[in-house]
Parts: sequence; C-alpha cells; structure tokens
Amino acid sequence: MGNYDKGNAHGAVAADKAWSVEQHGIDPIPLKDRHGTPAELFKMWIGANTNYVVVVTGALALSQGLSLWQALGAILVGNLLGCFVLGLTTIMGPRTGTSGIMTSRSSFGQLGSFLPKAVSLVSALSWFSINSVVATQAMETLLKMGGFHSHAIVWISLGIILAAEILLAIFGHATIIAAEKWIALALAILFGGLAAFVLPHTSLAAASAINHGGASFSTWLIAMGIVFSYPIGWANFASDYSRYFPAETSWKKIVLAAGGGQFVALMFCEIIGVLFATALGGTLGEDPVSQLGRFLPTWFIVPLLFAIILGGIAANVPNGYTAGLGLLALRIPINRVTSLTIIALFTLGFRVVTVFYGQFFDMYQVFLNYMVFWTAPWAAIVIVDYFMRRGRYQADAWMKWGSGAYWYTGGIFWPGIVALLVGITASLLFSNSPTFVSPLMRNYLGWGDLSFESGLVLSALTYFVLARRHPSFRQSAVRMAAADVTSGSV
Repeated sequence: MGNYDKGNAHGAVAADKAWSVEQHGIDPIPLKDRHGTPAELFKMWIGANTNYVVVVTGALALSQGLSLWQALGAILVGNLLGCFVLGLTTIMGPRTGTSGIMTSRSSFGQLGSFLPKAVSLVSALSWFSINSVVATQAMETLLKMGGFHSHAIVWISLGIILAAEILLAIFGHATIIAAEKWIALALAILFGGLAAFVLPHTSLAAASAINHGGASFSTWLIAMGIVFSYPIGWANFASDYSRYFPAETSWKKIVLAAGGGQFVALMFCEIIGVLFATALGGTLGEDPVSQLGRFLPTWFIVPLLFAIILGGIAANVPNGYTAGLGLLALRIPINRVTSLTIIALFTLGFRVVTVFYGQFFDMYQVFLNYMVFWTAPWAAIVIVDYFMRRGRYQADAWMKWGSGAYWYTGGIFWPGIVALLVGITASLLFSNSPTFVSPLMRNYLGWGDLSFESGLVLSALTYFVLARRHPSFRQSAVRMAAADVTSGSV
C-alpha cells in the first residue's frame, strides 16, 4: 500500500479537520491524508451508541417473555457476538481507504455491489429516521414543559433535530470523531443518573413476578437475536470511520477499539433498559420517552431529555454521514450536501408515517430483525474476502468503472452474489422472529430464531468455496503478491 507520513499518525490533515467541511467523498483517502489511531474508534463508538434507542433495545429483550437474568444473558451474548463482527468489518478501512459499503466492490464486483449498496442505503436511512423519532419525542416533551403546546410541535421538534444532525454530518469525519468523544462523556453521566433513579424501583421480587420466572431456550434465542441485530446493523458503516488510518494500522487493535467501544456503550444502556422495563412491569410502551416521569424528579427530567436529544443526534450523525456516502456509492451524480438533503426528506416522510399510521415500538422491533437477514451475510462475505486476500486490495481499482480488478465478468463477481443470496435464504429459512416465522421453524424444527447464525455461517462457507476457485480471484491475488514483492512490503 506504500508509505505514509508518520507525522500524521496522531494529528489532523487539511483535508479532514474538525469543524471544517471534509474534502473527501467515497474516493480512497490518499496516503498523505492518512491520520489517527484506533483509540479514536473506542471513544467514537461509545458516543454513537450511548443513547435512548439502545435503552429501548434492552427493554425489547425483556418484552419477549424473558426473566431478568435471561434478558441480561441475552444482552451479554448478543452484544459479544455482534460487536465482534462490527470490529471485524472495521478492518478494511485502512487497507482500502474508502467507505465500508464500497468494500463490496471487491466481493461482488462493481456492478454486482449495487445490490448490497442499495440495501445498505435503505438501512442507513432507516437508522437515521428511527433515532430522529426518539430525539424528536424528547424535544416535544421538553417544549411542552416550557409551555409550548402548538399542534405544530412535532414538526418544529423534527426541524430542530434534523438541522443539528445534517450540519454535523456535512462537516464530516473529523468533526464526528471530535464531537463523539465529548458527547460520550456527557451521556454516560446523565444515563448513569437515570440508572440511579430507576434502580430503587427494581427488585428481584418484582423481576421474578414479570413473565412468570422466564421463558424457553427458543424464546431466549429470539431475544438474543434482537440484541445481536443492533450492533450488526452498524457493520456496513464500520470502515467509514477507520478509512483515514494509515494502511499499516494493526487490524487487531482496530477490532478491539471499535468492537470494545460499542460493547461498553451497548451493555451500559441495555442493562438500564432492562431495569427500567422491569420497574414498569415489563415494557416501556409505545412512547418510551413519556415513561421517564414515572420515576425521575422534575429537576432531572430536563437534563435527561437533553441527553436523549444529544444521544439521538450523536447516533444519527454517523448514520447521515454513511447514508450520504451510500448515495454517492450508487454513482448518483450529486454532492454530499445534496445527498444529506435527500436524507432529511426521507426522515420527514418516515416521521409522518410514525405519527399518523405506525406504532414506533413495533416498527423498531421489525426493523431490527430485518437488518439481520442481509447484514449478517454481507458482513461474513466481506470479512472472509479480507482474510482470503490477506488484507491486500488494489487501490487503483476501487473507482474504475467498466475495467480493473473489480470489474470481473461484466461487473459481477458471482461467488459474492451467490453467497449473499444463500445467506439471505438461510436467514429467512431459519427465522423465527417477530418479523418473519418460516414454515420450517414453525412446523418442524421450532428451535427458536437461528437466522443470524445460519446467515453468517452459510454465506461465509459459500463465498470461501466459490471465490477461492474463481479465476478472477486467483489472478487478483497473484497481481497483489507480485506488487508486494516489487515494493518490498512482504
């Protein structure tokens, strides 16, 4: 991959300075602009995942019919697995220099990658909209407490939230990294206060009375799958925030920093969610924000509402940034500012649906399950592709259209496409979630939900078997090995 300016390893560069508009889009980051260390990822992922949506996710585990200890076990196992996969999908960034979903070009071909890119874009837009709903609810509550009772309060709140999210996303990578670490500290303090007020209302006796002591292992698998869905839902975003690192950055340190930061935040918030739901009798209801007044003193509700708003914005800025890159990756001839305007309009439409036609809690649960069907197979494929190539990519081929190492046969690398379809089919076949119950699981097996496990394993195996024998993959490996020998990097 060549050499980089080691003086930039801990500093900023002109193309990517905090509180200045980022100069790069999806183009691979030049070696001269590489900077940063994995420690940044640890802080960034804590900031992005310390929010009230994650608290709601923890409550979802309990709402499946689990006991307190079963719910905590599902949260632990689901997050260990999900955050590990998230960490692994972060390691491509330094080697490719481009966004996470652009990595699909080596695994699926330039044209074939449009399939996961399109689904990734919908996922990013959906995450952006979901976090906006919770932040908007908090803003509405705050404005009502201040005496503002207009019928337009929903749209005023949404406008304020969107303006803050879009502005930070326009500034880009360095601003997101800089802002998230301070947001993480403020949110940790305020959500710790929430836990302190909720804990006295939670007892083992009350927890045991909920769901009559627990549920079957099959139900536990369903809850664990829901928990897993949250961190894996970020997998297609992961390399967006490591792509500025020097190419030689240790992949093990990246996995530990990214996955570890997310794990700390998710465990912290989801345990609060389980305790909060236990105190409320097992669920947070359809408007989770409105439940805060049950246990919190008035003087603490206001700063906590600000924390929920700030947490929603902190989670959404990376979502908006990634969705903007996703639009560019689809070769749509627009700039990042225009792409973020499109994202704002999509969110407005989503909010209209939730206000007039949908139940947010149910919609969020369905969305989490839907994420697993495609994200787990995609993540498995790009991770296997990375290790099969030993992290060697052809940097000059990422942006080529109609030619180059990643054009393959007519723009499609069939091992990737077939593996993705096999993984999605397996996920659906072994699904027993609130989103989809397959006839196989309902009528014959009944083992609980095994959608993400089957999707990960079968897509990984399929890609490994098909890709290693494909002539185009072998030729690419030979060219990269020859380039390593020539440059002396072996």
